[in-house]
Amino acid sequence: MSDTGTPVVHSIDQMASAIGKVMELMASDPEFYQELSEGRPSGNPITLGPRLPTAEEWTRLQIKGSQDNAAKWLERTTHPKKNFREEALKATSVERFHNSMERVLAEKRWEGGMALVDESETLATIARRGAAAYSKGVSDREPKIRRRVAELRESRLALCAIIDAMSVATDSERETKMIENKRGLQAIGRARRGG
Repeated sequence: MSDTGTPVVHSIDQMASAIGKVMELMASDPEFYQELSEGRPSGNPITLGPRLPTAEEWTRLQIKGSQDNAAKWLERTTHPKKNFREEALKATSVERFHNSMERVLAEKRWEGGMALVDESETLATIARRGAAAYSKGVSDREPKIRRRVAELRESRLALCAIIDAMSVATDSERETKMIENKRGLQAIGRARRGG
């Protein structure tokens, strides 16, 4: 199929509105919610499993993932590809932090703090604590993770419904779908932060 141009990409605000409408439909239509939450065992197309795991399963998978990947985390953290101190002091990194923490950065707290960092000391501390510190840190936060995932899951299901309904016949449509998903996630994040 030929590509006929770039489809319309919605703004973050438009995606927030669309997610809100789907969440209203989820609240008012139990069958629609069940289909999103549990999948569709018959009809066309058949969805054999849920689009997203339950909040409990999502939490369990996140904790299990941290435990399964603890050794890899330790290896990668103690053998970084780049010097994190140098990377943090790059102009692009500083600019990114200025956008989100303008007041703190205007006082030069970021540059001053990073200039005092001793990379070898930091890596030695991580190595001493070991891989278990990472997985235990995640496991210890299970109630918080479960609560956050439960809060996030409904809006993520709504976004999935929007994204899954999009056409992917052309390259432009596939690119649009990726951008819409990103903007939907941004809209969810903004709403969760009260923005």
